[in-house]
Amino acid sequence: MNIRKFLWMFVFVLALVALSACGAYDAGDSVMADVPAEEEGEAVLILQPDAVFTVDDVEAAGWKNSRELSPETLPGATSVWYGFYRQRDVEVRVYESQASAISDGQEIADVATGRRKPTPFASGGISSTRTSYSAYGIVGNLILLCEIKIEDCQGLLESIE
Repeated sequence: MNIRKFLWMFVFVLALVALSACGAYDAGDSVMADVPAEEEGEAVLILQPDAVFTVDDVEAAGWKNSRELSPETLPGATSVWYGFYRQRDVEVRVYESQASAISDGQEIADVATGRRKPTPFASGGISSTRTSYSAYGIVGNLILLCEIKIEDCQGLLESIE
């Protein structure tokens, strides 16, 4: 009889925990969209705030340029380039200044790397967006999106002069 009471008590506590967990999150809550990128995961690497670079500077640091992309969907970007660094995809987004890269490009880079949900999906819903990049860094007026992790292109970020 003691075991029977114990089992009922266990089932009751388990059900209580499950019910309280179900009410803890409302599907309409906007969790990721309102949280700054630095609080969601690793901090974004930001280097050389006063510097202005070109794609040639990135190539000189070891990046292999493959092709130019259209910047029309990236507000404030003057050009966008796709290429490789140490056998990893790296996209280079060029802005007028680091202030412009941060104000115009950081939120878009957060979405591109999965650090933040796209605006239409921020309050629930399902995003079918597949991200090709997992991390990014800002060097001067450039945003560099890295394929797997920031360590894969950290040497490139630190070598741009």
